[in-house]
Amino acid sequence: MKTVAIVPSAGSGRRLGARTKKPFVLLGGRPLITYALKALDSSRRIDGIIIAVEPSCEARFRRLVKRYNFKKVIAIIHGGATRSESVRNCLKAIDPSYSMVLIHDGARPFVEEHTIEACVSAARKFGASLAAVPEIDTVKLADARSFVKRTVDRKKVFRAQTPQVFRLDVLMKAYGSGPKEGVTDDSSLVEDRGTKVKIVMGSYRNIKITTREDLKMAEALL
Repeated sequence: MKTVAIVPSAGSGRRLGARTKKPFVLLGGRPLITYALKALDSSRRIDGIIIAVEPSCEARFRRLVKRYNFKKVIAIIHGGATRSESVRNCLKAIDPSYSMVLIHDGARPFVEEHTIEACVSAARKFGASLAAVPEIDTVKLADARSFVKRTVDRKKVFRAQTPQVFRLDVLMKAYGSGPKEGVTDDSSLVEDRGTKVKIVMGSYRNIKITTREDLKMAEALL
């Protein structure tokens, strides 16, 4: 069961306040995107990698792949205006020899091999899986006026991360239903189609770099 990894990397980095595109923001002297690509490229569970990029950055990505010798990158695809559009574009490029699709945010540099393996194994068994961590803070449900409606049982609350892994047919069916507003991850689309998604224990280190504060935290974790 061959697995292809899709890495959405078309973000602008506007909230980072960076002068360069988000994938190329330096973390520890290396472009941010290289951490996720290295983890996937070295994983024994990954057979190919497709990167979704901003069209203006395609040549830069090709130089990066060559410089860092990422051997499993099989395609660099133009991303869309949204994350879901970028993933949809990548799905069109997947060879039918692949039966599993792993999706991982290019802005999550600290994904670990055991997480990749656990997510792929769970998706092979259940059809869909995602990495997530239990919520550790007290969670409040608010109304439209920002008054507390009730306190949520945090034992049932998880913070979704990536990787998220799906059987190719499950993911294609979810994306075949057309774009939907308010979708923040691929698991949401799959859930809407009635597929149960298995939660795999992620890591609190597996942070997503969105703001300058996130970047500072990532530098401390290196």
